Parts: sequence; structure tokens; C-alpha cells
Amino acid sequence: MKAGIQYVNGISVKEAAVHGFNDIEVLFEDIENASGILDEGFSISGICVSLKAMTDFAEGKDLLRENASSVFMTALEYAVKSGAEYIVIETECVKSASVLEQLIDECAAAINKAGIYIYVENGFSSVDNRFYHNDYSEGALLTALTERLDALCGRRLFGICISIGHANLLGTNVRDLVDECGGKLKLMHINDNDGLSDQHQMPYTFTTGRGSLSTDWYHIIGSLFRLNFKGRLVFDTKGNLSRTPKQLHGVMFGLMRAVIDEWEDSCFRTEEYLAQPGRQIILFGAGKMAQNYMEAWGLKYRPAFLVDNNSKIWGQERMGLPVKSPDEILEIPSEKRNVWICNQYYDAIGLQLDKMGVEYRCYWDHYYL
Repeated sequence: MKAGIQYVNGISVKEAAVHGFNDIEVLFEDIENASGILDEGFSISGICVSLKAMTDFAEGKDLLRENASSVFMTALEYAVKSGAEYIVIETECVKSASVLEQLIDECAAAINKAGIYIYVENGFSSVDNRFYHNDYSEGALLTALTERLDALCGRRLFGICISIGHANLLGTNVRDLVDECGGKLKLMHINDNDGLSDQHQMPYTFTTGRGSLSTDWYHIIGSLFRLNFKGRLVFDTKGNLSRTPKQLHGVMFGLMRAVIDEWEDSCFRTEEYLAQPGRQIILFGAGKMAQNYMEAWGLKYRPAFLVDNNSKIWGQERMGLPVKSPDEILEIPSEKRNVWICNQYYDAIGLQLDKMGVEYRCYWDHYYL
């Protein structure tokens, strides 16, 4: 999985690299501050350009500034010079897609020549700290817009960047947004907020009610898996990094890496772990989670049988599969079994299997519901 971080003035890219983040995304206004990145041997993966900074807002209309194309051309030239793979156009607070279309039309020849990918980020309109949908908020609108921009440049260079935090501010179902963008989705800006302001915090930061996540991270990552997403995830967490002591940045990069590793191991690599030739899949659990497994994977990776600690259902069938005692796992040679805990009591069942000397994995159904 490709993963990067967005540069924040003062961070140590060397410390980020210790945790596997070698690609850095840079805001156009921070280019001078980030100039040492290339000198230190690291690569700049992308440049973020603000459409708002190139737009005038007068009498309720969005109008492209006279110097906008010059500003964008400078960013494009820097992207080429630094070897960046892409440019992100940030669209928050700009209502009309026509502004971006005019900008790209004016710069089309240079964009075509440069051949750098350009990703349009989902945005919002803001009035008195309230957030509203606009031409950049919906997946269908973004998809149609990027197709028009492709036509202007005569090349398929335009894609979509989803900022999860921006979608949160509008109460958007990000799973649906991912589905609507489909193959046009090339980049995800990973950040969290409370739904009230654009805070750019770490994932899993905010909860509501009795500990429910404000951002539906599990289903969002699951939707990327179903899309067979091959793009890049970039931590856009300047809300954390710009407000914490430098001594804590290493720990925060470690947390970001742990998040990526969790998503990869518990979601993106599930099929790899299931598809082990010569091994029988055994689910520990015969309830709702096993049913969820069968709905998501049962046709392709059908279990040999289920086991459960409830002796009353041994010998019965659930979902067309026999239910057996956990001891019957040991009847299968260790090199021929592929055991998955499919029950919410992961810790207790894990200890049970550890005592039995049985290797196992946990099936996290919340990614696939």
C-alpha cells in the first residue's frame, strides 16, 4: 500500500522515513520551507495547490484571478523539476466548477506537455461556520468534472482526491463517495474531525455517544478494498503535527504507520491469507460474524467446518456447514489448517487457541459489512 505524509513546516522527514514514509506531499505555499527535502535524498510525491488562493469572491460569484494561470504554471514547473507524480487542486470554499475549468483551459498545453497527474479534491462552501455542498462535493460531479478536464487537455491526466475530513463536514457517506468516484479515485487524504470544523487530526481521534467513531473508518477502508484501490493514502494531519512538540512527532509517525499496517493486515491482505493452497479454512464461531463471512467470502473461500464453544450446537449445521467442537481443530494437521476467529470475543478465544497450540487469524468483519 502506497502511503505518505503531507509536509508541515518543522517536521523531520528523516524521522518520518524511519517509519516508512519516504514520499512527502508539499503545499505550494510551503515549497520554500520544504526545499531541503530533495537535498536530503527524499522525494516529493505531490504538490497541493489551493484554488481558493487563485479565486476572487465578489457579489456572490467566483472569478478566476488574472494571475491564476501564472501561479498554477509555477506550481506545475516545480512539480516537474522535483519529480513529483501529481498535483492536488484543493477546492474548499470555491463554489463553481467553471473556475477550475477556466484555469485548466488556460494551462492545457503546459499540462499536456508535463504529463503530470492532477487530482481534484472534494470541497465544500462555508458561510458563518456552516458547511454546504457545491460543485466539488459529490462523487458524480467530480467524476464528470475530471472527464471534462481530460477533454480540455487531450489526455487522461485528471483524477479525484478524497479528503475524508472534508466529506465529514458535509455529513457525506464516504463509502458512497468512494463508490461514485470509482476508478477516477487516485488519492485519499487521511484526516479526521468532529464534523464541526476542518481540524486535520489523526484517524480515530473523535467519537460520539458511547464511543462510536465519528468517522466510519472501517467501512471507508473496506470500500477502498472492494474498489481494488491502487492509489496513495496521504496523512494530511497538520492539525496534529503543527501543534505538538517536535519530540512527539516520531511517536505520531509511528502511530500513522501502525494505522497503515492495521488496514493492510486486517483488510487489504485478508484474501491473501485466505487463499493458502492445501489448507482448510476453519471458522471459530457459528453466529452472526460467521454469517457475515459467508456473505463476503463464502462462495470463493468456503470453510471446511465451523467450531463453537456452545456444545448444544455441535453436530448441527449453520449456513450449510457442520458445527464441531474446538478440539476437532486438532484432528487437522497444523500445516493443513487455516483457522480464523469469527467471534467478537477475540481475546478470550485467542487465549483458548494459544493453549491448544493452534495458530490463527482474526476476521474483522466491520471492514466488509
